[in-house]
Amino acid sequence: MATQTRPLSSELLNDNEDDDCLSSSNFSAPTTEQSEQDAFHLGRPNGYLTGESRIERAWVHWKKLGQPKLIVAPMVDNSELPFRMLCRKYGAQAAYTPMLHSRIFTETEKYRSQEFTTCKEDRPLFVQFCANDPDVLLEAARRVEPYCDYVDINLG
Repeated sequence: MATQTRPLSSELLNDNEDDDCLSSSNFSAPTTEQSEQDAFHLGRPNGYLTGESRIERAWVHWKKLGQPKLIVAPMVDNSELPFRMLCRKYGAQAAYTPMLHSRIFTETEKYRSQEFTTCKEDRPLFVQFCANDPDVLLEAARRVEPYCDYVDINLG
């Protein structure tokens, strides 16, 4: 029995909406019943992005951020707001938060208020989460969306 999925179209991959396909609510992997036309938009018969397409999209994202050359990497217990702002004062053009636990972040107000702080000068900002449940990760990402430019997933 075939399942119905929303086809991934080229509209999702334009420069303004290319992050939309990251949401589990509106993205589905290509199926065998998916039309060849939909798969063609991604550049490969199986519907997945080619290595070259992924590289091109990465450059587009980098340019949208203002082409930063100095980025402060995520460091557990060391990349909180005061440290990020100090790094920015000395030339960092973008920064990561420390790794945050998505489940604790979504469930605990105290954790959110203590572990995630930012300000308008703290941009571009990447918020890093670890997770083992995609729905919880999505909820955490949606909570920080107004305060950051990207969400980074720590996979281990």
